Amino acid sequence: MLLALLPAVGHAGPPPIETARPLARLPHDRSAFTEGLLISRGVLYESTGDYGHSDVRRVNLANGRILARHALPDRYFGEGLARFGNRLYQLTWKSGTGFVYDADTLRPIRRFHYAGEGWGLTRCGRQLVMSNGSATLQFVDPSDFSVRHRLPVTEHGRPVTHLNELETIDGLIWANVWLTDDIVRIDPLDGHVVDRIDASALADAMPESVDVLNGIAYDARRDRVYITGKYWPVLFRIAPPPVPEAADQNASARARCQSRR
Repeated sequence: MLLALLPAVGHAGPPPIETARPLARLPHDRSAFTEGLLISRGVLYESTGDYGHSDVRRVNLANGRILARHALPDRYFGEGLARFGNRLYQLTWKSGTGFVYDADTLRPIRRFHYAGEGWGLTRCGRQLVMSNGSATLQFVDPSDFSVRHRLPVTEHGRPVTHLNELETIDGLIWANVWLTDDIVRIDPLDGHVVDRIDASALADAMPESVDVLNGIAYDARRDRVYITGKYWPVLFRIAPPPVPEAADQNASARARCQSRR
C-alpha cells in the first residue's frame, strides 16, 4: 500500500481561501460536457459525459482541435479520466463499468468494474484515486481496480461532499466541488482540506449557457495548471496558489503521491 490511512488530526481554524488568477485563455470545445481532464506529454486528454454524447479524446492544447476520439456506447455516461503508464482509465457514472485505452491511439484494451458511482479519477503514485460524489476518496489498484483503502475528506473537521473531478499536483489532490465554483486541495496523508480555490470570477465570465466548473489538468513538464467547465468555451491557465506553510511541512511525505506523467 502506497499511503497508509491515518487517523484524523485536528487543524486549527478554517483553511484559507485563494482566488483563481487567470494567466491565459485557450480555446475549448463548447460542446464538451467535461468530466475528466489531464495533460500528458503536452497533449490534453478529455473525458466527456451525457448519454449518447460521451467520449474520450486527445486534444491539441494550444488550439483546442480534437486530434482523435473514441465514442462510448449510448448507455454509458463518461466520467473521470486518469493516465497510468501508457494506459488511460475512464470511469462511467452509474454503470459500474470503466474502460482502459491505449493513450497514443485511444484503442480500447479492456473493461473494469467497481461498486457505486464513478465521478473523478487521478493518479497517486502507484495507485489511482477515485471520487464518487461522497466525502470519501477511494485508492484503487490499477491492475484490477480493487479498493486498497478509503480516505475521508474533511474541512475544519467536517466532511466535504460532492467531490468531483480530481487532479494530483505537487503531492496534493485537487478536487472540484460539484455545484460550486470551488476547488479544494486535499492532503492525501490525512484527508484534510489545506485550502480552497475560488474560481467564481472565471465562472461568472462565461456565457449563461454553460454548466458548472469541472476540469483540472496539470502540465507537469511546464508546471502549468488549467481549469475549465462543462460546455465552457475557454480553458483557463491559472496561477497555482502557494501551498500553505502547515501543509508544506509534509511535502516529502506527500511526494509519494506525485503523479509522474
